[in-house]
Amino acid sequence: MSTTALETVTADLLTRPSGGVRMQLTQYGYPGDPYSDSETRKGHGAYHSLAAGESVALTDAGLRALGLSRPEVRMTHPWVDIQLRGGGTLERRIDDRAPERNMRADLYQPGGFDRRLPDYADVTLRR
Repeated sequence: MSTTALETVTADLLTRPSGGVRMQLTQYGYPGDPYSDSETRKGHGAYHSLAAGESVALTDAGLRALGLSRPEVRMTHPWVDIQLRGGGTLERRIDDRAPERNMRADLYQPGGFDRRLPDYADVTLRR
């Protein structure tokens, strides 16, 4: 077999997870959130303004797993796909930072806590 028939894979594709990164899925910003802070209540994220149905906060470990840094998030406004058990996918923009050290995606939910969402999901960076 000739090596010229093989597809070339870019370094970017080699460093990205292909099936997604499994992260804990949590929610914040809902009425009665016991960990709410004044900036969240004003709609201010660490990187950008928060928007219902669009914003997600990621931990630093989650950013690293996706190959992102804080400055890159501030400059590029990246979006992620959050693949739920059962086949559904949420599209969210990284607008905020979650404080824990584990890999976690924290959904901004000012309209209320959604008990139907699973505890874990696979997160991929949209390119």
